[in-house]
Amino acid sequence: MKKVILNIFVLALVALTSCTDRFLEMNDNDYTSGDMDPKYQFTFIQAKLFSNGHEGFRGNLIMAGPMSGLTSNPQYTSGQGFGRNDSYSEASWTLFYADIAKNVEDIRVRLEARMENEGEQNLGKLSQVAIVRVINFLRITALYGDVPYSEAGKGYSEGILYPKYDSQEDIFEQMVAELLEARENINEGPLFIEDYYYSGNAASWERLANSLLMKIGIYMSAGNPTRGQEIFAEAYNTNNYISSLTESAILEHNESDGPWGQTVNGSGVANEGRVGGQSYQFISHKALVSMQKLEDPRLFWVASHVDNSGPTTAAFMHVDQYSDFDPFAYNEEEGEEFKKIHYRGVKDGDRPDGNRGIFTLNDGTVGYSAFTITKFDDEGNAYNNMDYKFSEGGQYAQLVAVNPGTILHATAPSIIMGSDEVHFMIAEAAQRGWVSANVNSHFKTGVEHAIRKYPTFFGSGSDYVSAYVDLYKNQTNPSYNWEAAVDNYVNMVANNMGKENDPIEDIVYQHWLSQIGNGYNSFALWNRTHFPSFVKATLGSEDRSVKVPLMSKDPIENEDAIKLGVEDIELHTGGVTNGYRPARFPYPNREFTVNPTNATEAVSNQNDNPSSDFISAKQFMSF
Repeated sequence: MKKVILNIFVLALVALTSCTDRFLEMNDNDYTSGDMDPKYQFTFIQAKLFSNGHEGFRGNLIMAGPMSGLTSNPQYTSGQGFGRNDSYSEASWTLFYADIAKNVEDIRVRLEARMENEGEQNLGKLSQVAIVRVINFLRITALYGDVPYSEAGKGYSEGILYPKYDSQEDIFEQMVAELLEARENINEGPLFIEDYYYSGNAASWERLANSLLMKIGIYMSAGNPTRGQEIFAEAYNTNNYISSLTESAILEHNESDGPWGQTVNGSGVANEGRVGGQSYQFISHKALVSMQKLEDPRLFWVASHVDNSGPTTAAFMHVDQYSDFDPFAYNEEEGEEFKKIHYRGVKDGDRPDGNRGIFTLNDGTVGYSAFTITKFDDEGNAYNNMDYKFSEGGQYAQLVAVNPGTILHATAPSIIMGSDEVHFMIAEAAQRGWVSANVNSHFKTGVEHAIRKYPTFFGSGSDYVSAYVDLYKNQTNPSYNWEAAVDNYVNMVANNMGKENDPIEDIVYQHWLSQIGNGYNSFALWNRTHFPSFVKATLGSEDRSVKVPLMSKDPIENEDAIKLGVEDIELHTGGVTNGYRPARFPYPNREFTVNPTNATEAVSNQNDNPSSDFISAKQFMSF
């Protein structure tokens, strides 16, 4: 594992800005750009995809995370509402193709030119570039399906201004070939030591290449399982993949050039509301309840109430304002009764505010959960945006967010490839009969790493976690011990794997939970498997509303409020797909203007579609 602060990234930006302006000159003579050290471009292509707040807000927090069912956004509902909004869904595409792809191609061309013209031994560096290229493109194809790949970024190097869209199946095959070549050549010559993942350690890069091959293989489990097994098994049988937390590929972040700069965690700075206001990134109701039922200890790391009384969205740290704090108390069927619980998730819906309803009154008023703390009075008492005093009823009417104080903030690390993910993939592959491995052992290790990665990599959030563990102990459960709770949880879920559900669903569920905050991966998991099954692929009429108790008076403020009945509140209209959960982002509108022939052909080639809108058309990797 390499933990490197992005201390040369700002220097790289100056070089890359001039590089962009000089691509036409480089097309005539590629080698004339030799005055710019390629190491700056390399760190750029390593970090850029993870360091853009504009894209992180839109691609991750608004679209992919809510589409996966793991998180919910009750204000920007395009993702979870099965809708279209080009300004949100185009951000990932634009960041990649307008900025990253051309730099990936340019650095390759320049390194090869130096080999030919000066005899530099650049095979190792070219291998690093190839592996990073795959990392970048895996995100893009998992979001959009068929995309430009073989011709991407070659507008200046080869004059290809209108690249063709490769099929996702062909993209995977090209990636496999490139990774196999990179794995073979990674030790051929020096590597970039200005390397945010591993500081130029060839053995670590080889493990990463094999782990990516396994990921591509498992991505093919629906589209072509026979070929997927072949790819996966070849990489697994090397016995040389990421297996320990310390071998994970980690990208560290800092704020050396501010929240709109190039060194921050893009999704994290958006989660702090610093690149366009509050992001409204909350945990979904179904995911939260599933964790609360099992008393999942990672809730102390991943969940929090949020405080917007200051200039940014922060984790609420005023533990003195809670009473009988219990993060594991849940209310699965809110129509049965009204419960005063501390952590409430967001129910899926496409109506801002309506999908937060927790009770109704006789006059038709809907009682909502609050988004956030908005103010403090002169005595230091917190109030939320529903104007409830937090220390009184307000603490029971508050949505729980993806924690901006621990796992998703401006300087939180990005996990490019974690050991937990690799063990979950091995467990799934073994369960499918693809490889000879101990399913339960790898599953158990994956669960343990998925939880222990937080204190290992996100140590800056430990003060928050300690404060809330102590709060729970002091107010509710004096015998609680977080370390023991982790061990008990890991053993429990490992022992219960496959007893009540399809064992693959149990594996994927834990893999899915491990990606809280990473909507790209959680969406790819759901799209590939349709697990967990409680995130439904199709919303029927019964799934579009929620039952809430009809109360005699506001139960948040009145202990004597009684239930009078039950009412239905419609949350979801079905979006543009008539209830079919999207399997992709749509192509940007601009593609149909600047590259219409290829974009239109790509749409027509992907026609396994249960609805009339392209966003529900299955990808090759879709279940």
